[in-house]
Amino acid sequence: MDTTFWVGDADMSDDFHLSAHPAIEAIRTGLIPTALTTNLVLNETVTILGRRRGFGAERATKAAEVILSSPRVFTVHVDESLFRESLSQYPRYRGTLSLTDVSTVVTMKSYGVKEILSHDQDFDRVEGIRRREEA
Repeated sequence: MDTTFWVGDADMSDDFHLSAHPAIEAIRTGLIPTALTTNLVLNETVTILGRRRGFGAERATKAAEVILSSPRVFTVHVDESLFRESLSQYPRYRGTLSLTDVSTVVTMKSYGVKEILSHDQDFDRVEGIRRREEA
């Protein structure tokens, strides 16, 4: 799960809310049995939501706490090994992916995940990863 889905679900005024909300609901209700995300993605989510007018830091923090407490969401904490691998892979994408996105790719490959829910078309350039905008 990429940042755009977490933000889109949490913020009803977000451009991606209509596509993100059904996917998150599918996870909440078990139609999608499990999802994987990273602490770096949650960092982006909290930062983006916390800066939005009408949302704020408290609601942004609560959104991350809900994700972290979900039994259906596996949050990988990017440790030193994954981070170093992400740094070494970063130049390969020539700036088209953020370091957080590269860490997502590295994490996905480490866990054998081949699909990502994201609105970020930059993931379309990653070999072995299929991006989806709907659940």
